[in-house]
Amino acid sequence: MKFKKTYGGREKYATIKYKKDLVGDCVMRAIAIALNQDYKQTFIELSKLSVEMLTPPNQRKCYEAYLKSKGWIKHKPLRDTNNKKLRVYDFHKYSGDGIFLVHTTKHLTCIINDTLWDSWNCQNWCANSFYAPDWWA
Repeated sequence: MKFKKTYGGREKYATIKYKKDLVGDCVMRAIAIALNQDYKQTFIELSKLSVEMLTPPNQRKCYEAYLKSKGWIKHKPLRDTNNKKLRVYDFHKYSGDGIFLVHTTKHLTCIINDTLWDSWNCQNWCANSFYAPDWWA
């Protein structure tokens, strides 16, 4: 799997100079990349939904509702032939081409075809549940 370092467009609006600047926005970054929309638009829309739901925008309950409103469906983890959950680096082998948001432990990342788009390389992490556009299923 290839790796494409990206901040999802955050760099247009906020500093990314220090490591401390890059924490806590993986949900906004991954969703902005997957939906091919502006980071700020994603941030605002998630924040509005967050206020309505009275839950932080990076909480699963909030971003799942947001993704559902955009036509995305949550799926159980993909498993290999031994029924073991896949690592992120193997995800494409079993999913095929497409755009996916993969939930790892405390992280959301975006895979487009055979490339991981993120601010850091999490390919060795376990690919837990994932989200795909409704046409993928």
